[in-house]
Amino acid sequence: MFSWIAPTRKPIIVAHRGSSITAPENTLAAFRQAVLDEADAIELDVHLSKDGQAVVTHDGMLHRTTRGRGRVSEWSVAELKELSAGAWFGKKFTSETIPTLPEVFDAMRGRVGINIEIKTDPHHRRQSELIDRCCDIVERYSASRFVLISSFSRAVVKHVKITRPQIVTGLLYHPVRHVGTSPVDLARSIGTDYLILNGTTIRKRIIRRAHEEGILVGEYTVNARWRVARAIRFEVDAIITDDPSTVRKRIAYC
Repeated sequence: MFSWIAPTRKPIIVAHRGSSITAPENTLAAFRQAVLDEADAIELDVHLSKDGQAVVTHDGMLHRTTRGRGRVSEWSVAELKELSAGAWFGKKFTSETIPTLPEVFDAMRGRVGINIEIKTDPHHRRQSELIDRCCDIVERYSASRFVLISSFSRAVVKHVKITRPQIVTGLLYHPVRHVGTSPVDLARSIGTDYLILNGTTIRKRIIRRAHEEGILVGEYTVNARWRVARAIRFEVDAIITDDPSTVRKRIAYC
């Protein structure tokens, strides 16, 4: 059984927006491909629809991955379902739509771990509503063991940890957003389980100190061969990648 805290194999391979190198990101096709690619977990992004549902898409705006215009939050789920979320990637994915978070849970039930990244609302109008909606879904599916909720916002991570302490959390650390703050000190101050670093920030000494504090470390977004090798050498706990199949093969040779 999958566990973020006590994985049966390390590092955990997390498919970034699904197997997004071979299927359109954040679609059921990408998540199903991740299972075929032997990913241990999938990563996805959530926003709130106009009618208060957690929907799975990266951008707050619709134009990059659909033919819709405007903000996700201005469209109801029924309206969003009229859009193709896969045609931009390839003709065979035209039928792919923006999934709701429960639809992903239904499709992936028990097959892989799930990393939910809660996107921040620049206007902070519905942030708490989105957090609570995601947490309610996790609890409805009795999924706290195999779900990790992450965010670049320390306020989001802290909110989850205080209100739903049984859910595993991760802070996505960015050197510009969190300038002047030690990654480990920041993670410790909000009680997060994971510290998730990018390739320019990650250092072996940071990982060593995080482990001393009982904090697990993830790295995003690891695709290049040398970064896979470095992640193994640094003893990273979770690798987030667009190409889980290739990373799985590279780990076997490290």
